[in-house]
Amino acid sequence: MSRQIKVEAAEIATLRVAAGETLRVVNSLGGQVVDAWFFAADDWTEHVCMSHSRAALRTIRPVVGSAFVTCRRVPLITMAADTSPGVHDMTMPPCDRWRYQQLDAPGHRNCADNLRSALHAAGHAAGVMLPDPLNLFQNSPVAPDGTITFRESSAPAGSYVDLRADRDLIAFLSVCPMDIMPINGGSPREIAAVVLDGVT
Repeated sequence: MSRQIKVEAAEIATLRVAAGETLRVVNSLGGQVVDAWFFAADDWTEHVCMSHSRAALRTIRPVVGSAFVTCRRVPLITMAADTSPGVHDMTMPPCDRWRYQQLDAPGHRNCADNLRSALHAAGHAAGVMLPDPLNLFQNSPVAPDGTITFRESSAPAGSYVDLRADRDLIAFLSVCPMDIMPINGGSPREIAAVVLDGVT
């Protein structure tokens, strides 16, 4: 039986996903970036690491079949399906309080504090350094000269990504609250998350 929740704009969801189950992240209204983190359920010091995943995959653009590895180079979750245009980001850190201070918006809701709050609620103290997320649906192209730009997400309403758990894990999905840079089209909006039994 599948389990589905709605995650409001700027909020974060915590989901337990068993090995073999699939986490579907649905861009319900389109154009919304989702910061996603994945921790091994049996050892919270082991988590999906973007730098190790980039090295393992030899790309900064994940595709269906991409396995994201932990800080110990062990696959934890694999992209099993993608009905969006396939534009996701593996390079950017989460938005945080200091980024919003630079943007003259102190006190703005942010993905880093969302994760800290979720970790605290789950009984785990968050350290000073947080893992970089997998930024689902984020459109941050890299030009030939290495310049990174920030563009509006190209994910249409109803498109989704399926992520298959290779091990029991805890997933955190932060609906990015950024409304100053163009990545969410200036208006963050809700998403849906579904845990599906078995492989899709």
